[in-house]
Amino acid sequence: MPQENPRSDSARNGNPRGDISRTNRPLSEKPLSATNNVTFDEIGARNVAAGLRLQKEMLGLLSDMGQDWFARATAEAQLALRLPNRLTAARSVPDAVTAYQEWFGEWIDRCSEDSQRLLSDGQKIVVTGTRCLTGRQFAPPG
Repeated sequence: MPQENPRSDSARNGNPRGDISRTNRPLSEKPLSATNNVTFDEIGARNVAAGLRLQKEMLGLLSDMGQDWFARATAEAQLALRLPNRLTAARSVPDAVTAYQEWFGEWIDRCSEDSQRLLSDGQKIVVTGTRCLTGRQFAPPG
């Protein structure tokens, strides 16, 4: 008695996947038909326009952030160069310690501002990217 090959049944009816292959489209979704007024070139043009808008917005945002960070780095370099001047101007050890403490306090404040700016910039990137990709307006929290 020959064994039947389970693949042979699906091969006979012309469907190599058997009964498994069905569309995963919800019943409420209508298939595309010739009566739709949207053509493929219009869909492509919209996608290209959306992609270009995303690139333009994101590049503008990143450019502004880069300029802000460059200005910030320049200001921090100037702060670092002020420390030797303060230390050489000190007349005693307590004056040098006071100069260093003041400089260090400024440096810590700038580090705190930098961390807040980093979080804010990251949030701007996420909000802009999400808005561009979904076409919806999102407001950052706070």
